[in-house]
Amino acid sequence: MNLPKHQHWVPQFYLRHFATPETRGNEDAQVWIFSKEEADGDETLTNVRNVCGKRYLYTPFDESGERVWNFEKKLDGLETTMGLIWPDLANGFIDIGNSTLRKGVSLFVAVMHLRNPEVRWFVEHLHHRFVEAYEEMPIRPDGNPDVCSIEVDGTTYPFDPSDWNEYRAWGKNDHDRFFVHVIESEAVRIAELLMRKRWSIVFSEVDVFVTSDRPVVLQHQSGEMFGFGTQNAIVTFPLSPRRLLVMDDLHEEPANQYYPLKRSNVGSFNQNIWSNGSRFMITGRPVHEVLAEILAWADVHHSRGA
Repeated sequence: MNLPKHQHWVPQFYLRHFATPETRGNEDAQVWIFSKEEADGDETLTNVRNVCGKRYLYTPFDESGERVWNFEKKLDGLETTMGLIWPDLANGFIDIGNSTLRKGVSLFVAVMHLRNPEVRWFVEHLHHRFVEAYEEMPIRPDGNPDVCSIEVDGTTYPFDPSDWNEYRAWGKNDHDRFFVHVIESEAVRIAELLMRKRWSIVFSEVDVFVTSDRPVVLQHQSGEMFGFGTQNAIVTFPLSPRRLLVMDDLHEEPANQYYPLKRSNVGSFNQNIWSNGSRFMITGRPVHEVLAEILAWADVHHSRGA
């Protein structure tokens, strides 16, 4: 296989489904991107190859100084498999109760959540927080923290500080390697949690939904700390401009259903997708139309709240 130096955290096959109607399906498909950051200026039409990519995102160096391509190859295999079924997911009425399909989609959504550069940033940020916390603790004669256990969410875990100096000195490549480890170690666990949820798809007969540079949206109405396993956490994921996957815990309601979109809710769904994004909205629709729908929904929403 071709080993790409420019590695995408939102796959190109997925982005092509959100391309402009005249380029959708083409190898050189184009999308509109619109930034939350004013300094980025107006919307830009660009090739999907230029969107959501970074050099060597998943290929850290090993101890000998060689790039490790194992995980990038796994991602390629997953994307190839999902690319085969995506046209049906994007436009059809496929049976989302099928266990094989659910396993594949669950794993894909879990990986999409974890492979994002914001998770890479969080990994490094968490390391710095740990180092700062342990630096303030008593030190043993060997220079390691005088700690034998740590408590997380009420559970006590043993802690071995023998490799503390090595951990404290982690550099960029160490964080890159741990980022890949987190994706590989957590993806199946998250996928299993998604499998347990009630699935439904909101569908439209015309293009309406946008996506973003962080398309997996995780929400909980409490606004407190929550995760994929938190009861009543809702996960939404735009499959295409005409399909939005919703995973929730409303098991008293019918499962694996397709619900027609109420046109008045378009702005709500797209505002939710864009606000969850790190930086860019991604769409094949005219951006001014998308923004007008979001603003119209916001006006109605705020007037009702008043």
